[in-house]
Amino acid sequence: MSGRSSRHEPAPKRRGRSCLFMIFAAGMIIFLVLLSVASVLAPIPSGSQDSASQDVLEMPQVTPGAAEAEMKARLGTDPHDVNAMVSLAELMANTGRSDEAISWYEKAVNERPDDPKIRIGFGQALTHAKHYLDAKIQLQKAQELNPKNAEPLFLLGQLYQQVQPPQPEDARKMFEQVIQVDPGSVFAQRAREQLDATPAASPPVPSP
Repeated sequence: MSGRSSRHEPAPKRRGRSCLFMIFAAGMIIFLVLLSVASVLAPIPSGSQDSASQDVLEMPQVTPGAAEAEMKARLGTDPHDVNAMVSLAELMANTGRSDEAISWYEKAVNERPDDPKIRIGFGQALTHAKHYLDAKIQLQKAQELNPKNAEPLFLLGQLYQQVQPPQPEDARKMFEQVIQVDPGSVFAQRAREQLDATPAASPPVPSP
């Protein structure tokens, strides 16, 4: 009996080694799966991003200071560069520097007095600075230079709404002229909105 049992002892050891091997193999498979998932979820390095995205991120931003310096450099080369003057005037107006904007518009108008677009920009800058009389002169001149353009008429209507005291009847006349001059324009559409929002004054009641 003792000899027979001694021959059967290696079998459990072989089964134990087989189980250990299977556990080890399963562990390796799980490790490899987790490693693959981690590599997929890992963030993409900045160097491997799409080239179009890199182009967008790396585009230089033009600051107002840089634009101003560029325009002044152009004027240093050509003191009669009207486009640079207008660009400077618009930049000053958009950054709240009304006095400087007006100064540059004056220079541009002196260089190109028959340009209605410059007159319109000048009139808007003057209106924002509350120089209403001067703004009115510039906008009226712009309309004279291009009678088919409804924009200066619309801006005149807005000016009459802003003056103190407001002049609603004069404003209505301007908005009505906008519709007559260019009925299909965006200014005509806005003029109609202004007319609807501002009813005409009632006629005076005659004295009994």
